[in-house]
Formats: sequence, structure tokens, C-alpha cells
Amino acid sequence: MDFYFHSWRLVPANLLWGIGLGITYVLALVYWPAAVLFTPLLAFPVVGVFRLAGLIHRGASVSFWDGIHAWRELFVPTLVAGYLIVLGAIVLSINLLGGLQNGDLLGWAFATLSAWGLVIGWLWVLCFWPLLADPARRGWGLRRSARAAGLLVVAHPARLAGLGVLLAVFFVLSTVAFAALVAISLAFAALVACHYVLPATDRLEARLATTRIPLAP
Repeated sequence: MDFYFHSWRLVPANLLWGIGLGITYVLALVYWPAAVLFTPLLAFPVVGVFRLAGLIHRGASVSFWDGIHAWRELFVPTLVAGYLIVLGAIVLSINLLGGLQNGDLLGWAFATLSAWGLVIGWLWVLCFWPLLADPARRGWGLRRSARAAGLLVVAHPARLAGLGVLLAVFFVLSTVAFAALVAISLAFAALVACHYVLPATDRLEARLATTRIPLAP
């Protein structure tokens, strides 16, 4: 329902991400190192979409330009997070493929650890972007958002696993219908993630406050 009422704001923001995906694809065909360097910059339309989703979840007024403003407000943490996430995904994927190709016990061990790293990383990303872009948590920055996302994964592994599977399947299906991927997939996923992650973090923060343990010092 939120997506329906705010689609005229979310779809243009999603299209910016879709255009970035198209540029990445062209660069990969022409010169793959350029695609690797460009891909982390997709973090900017991502944080913009999650800022809109966070505002919608918080019941605040929403404008398309709020997402663009998040690019400037969160420029450094978004840029650093984009490169670290892409670098981590590349390293874990290489280890996974290398371990499978090796075929021995050590190779399978590396492949298993890398596969789990990718799964946990996916769940962490689903928590990190809502927290970094949350309008109620302005000023948290990269370190606090990253730590809180990790604690949330530890606190709710089963529920987040279900959310991660649901959104992973959604993205896979969206790649089949490419128009959906370009126009709505990220925005829909951001709304779903914010509606779960932000209340869960609020509750975890309140619970930890009673024990005088800060969620993200």
C-alpha cells in the first residue's frame, strides 16, 4: 500500500539505480575493470531509495529530492560502504568458486565459509542500508550503522533469514522481468526492509538501554 501511494516518488528514484545497473552492464561488456570500479557508486541511488523508504515508514513528508539530499548528507559513508561491500562480495565469490574448483577438503572448507559469508553479508546489508538512511538516526554514520546492523543479525537470525530469502527470490524474479528490476524492485525491497529493520532496531535499542548497554556507541 505504501508503494502505491508513494510510487510517483519511489519509481524515479528506483530508475536512477536501474540506469546505473545499465551503465555497469555496458562497462562489463567493454572493459570489466571499469565496471568493478563503477559498481560501488550504485550505493548512492541505493541510499537515496532507502532514505525515501525510511521517511515513509516514519510517517514523515516525502519528496523525491529527499533521496538526492541523502547522497550529499551521507556522501562519505555511502561511498566507503559501497566499495567495502563490493570488495567483500568479490573476495567471497572468488573464494567460493576457487574452493569448488579445487575439489579437495580444504577447498570445500573455503567454499563453505565463503558461502556462509555471502549469506550473512546479505542479511547484514539488508539491515545496514535502512539504518544508515534512517531519518531518525541522522548522525549515526558508517561505524554505528554497521555495528547496529551486525547486532541485529545476531539478535534475529531466523527472522532476517526469512526476509533475506524472500527479497533474494524477489530480485531473482525481477531479473527475469527486467522492467520490474529497473522500475520498482529496489524501492519495494527498501520498503519491506525498513518496515522490519527499523522497528526491530528500535525495540533492540530500548531493550539494551534497560541494561545500560548502548546499541551503537
